[in-house]
Amino acid sequence: MKVFVAGAAGAIGRQLVPMLIEVGHEVTGTTRSDERAAWLTSVGAHPVTVDAYDADALRSAVLEAAPDVVVDELTDLASGFSSDDVANTGRLREQTTGTLVDAAVAAGAHRLVAKWCMAVRGGTTPP
Repeated sequence: MKVFVAGAAGAIGRQLVPMLIEVGHEVTGTTRSDERAAWLTSVGAHPVTVDAYDADALRSAVLEAAPDVVVDELTDLASGFSSDDVANTGRLREQTTGTLVDAAVAAGAHRLVAKWCMAVRGGTTPP
């Protein structure tokens, strides 16, 4: 199966991508850095270096990969798990999830898997 992993070289992606490849899936994964793109190549994935906030570039990456499944593992937690880092991840999700959903549909993907990431806003949390 062809799997597109957004955030493939992050905390969860670094664990997930090798597992997907090990069981025979063809993985295309996004990252923001050339160093992490090299790591993706080393484990057998097809890297795409892209700024997830660039909706056109992210959409193009998904369409070019033509995946069966899109997995959203995008976070902004590279520097840790402080309140600001978690809030930044919330903003990232707000601005990119719709793009990934639209791109998955346009690419003909059969599934989209996304982890839920809580972002505290104004002292409230989701139920």
